[in-house]
Amino acid sequence: MHAPRRGRRGGGPARRPLAAALVVVAAALAACGGSGGTPAATSGTWTVAHPEPVSLPAGYASIYGVSCPTATFCAAVDESGDALFWNGSVWSAPTPAQAGNTLNSVSCTASTFCVAVGGQLAITWNGHAWTTPAAVGPAPSGPTGGQYEVSCVSPTFCASVNTAGVATLFDGTSWGHDALVDDGTAAKPVQNISCAATTSCVVVSATGNIGTFDGTSWSRQSSPGQSLLHSVSCPTTRFCMAVDLTGHALVYGGSSWTPAAAMPGAVALTYSVSCPTATTCTVARSDGSVATWRSGSWGQPVPVLHDGTVATADISCASTTFCALVDSSGSVATYRA
Repeated sequence: MHAPRRGRRGGGPARRPLAAALVVVAAALAACGGSGGTPAATSGTWTVAHPEPVSLPAGYASIYGVSCPTATFCAAVDESGDALFWNGSVWSAPTPAQAGNTLNSVSCTASTFCVAVGGQLAITWNGHAWTTPAAVGPAPSGPTGGQYEVSCVSPTFCASVNTAGVATLFDGTSWGHDALVDDGTAAKPVQNISCAATTSCVVVSATGNIGTFDGTSWSRQSSPGQSLLHSVSCPTTRFCMAVDLTGHALVYGGSSWTPAAAMPGAVALTYSVSCPTATTCTVARSDGSVATWRSGSWGQPVPVLHDGTVATADISCASTTFCALVDSSGSVATYRA
């Protein structure tokens, strides 16, 4: 991956701890190189900004999560418990959302509904203000369980998972229905969740397991060859892409998971994937570049952020023509085709 994540503020744990634990993987990848399918054509422009205050001490400008339901609205959350908003033209300055608690993940379905999580607490955005925090899932125990990821499909359905593998559902009013999806550990935590519908959620883990929710219960299966799974994106109930840290991807086509070609130039760790459609996915990598998969083929990685090797990055694509990228150095970038 790269350098360990920078210092943290507040009660929330650093996001995706596995990223900071696998620096050696990047060196191995650099030695081996990467391969992929025929490069897919790319076009469009990335615009970079740094909205975090320059007065912050070194390492305290981390932006950990971003969600863009449309090209004119995104929400991002940071280490200080602040939120930043994109209005279609510019990013706002960070404003308090849950002061004193690191926010690790955010999911928005519209400009009037977002859920952000940090530690065991969730807050909801209604278009004007954030609610008071509500407890999500069981209380964290030991070195695992305290870091949460969230995915929402509507104001009345979200799902969250913590690094220990406990998934919790939100019905628009309260959180409940805890279920153990995977046995995450400090060394191999559960990493990410994506829901395409109230009857379809997928959880991926560094254990190499994939958990699936069918609207009633969770099931679990081993991935076909990939471990260290780090991120997943499901734009429909019949398509998902999951990526591991080493630049390999799995594709779900409605009935089973199959390996995709490795990304070209795989010398950086793969942190986040966002698929706006079943034929287009874009991944964020530890060197600040992005790589896009179109109809089965990877394009060459495109340099976007120039913060050096970062401890984490997150990406959200509202469509094939708009994405937002954030990283742990406090940078944001927006893409328009």
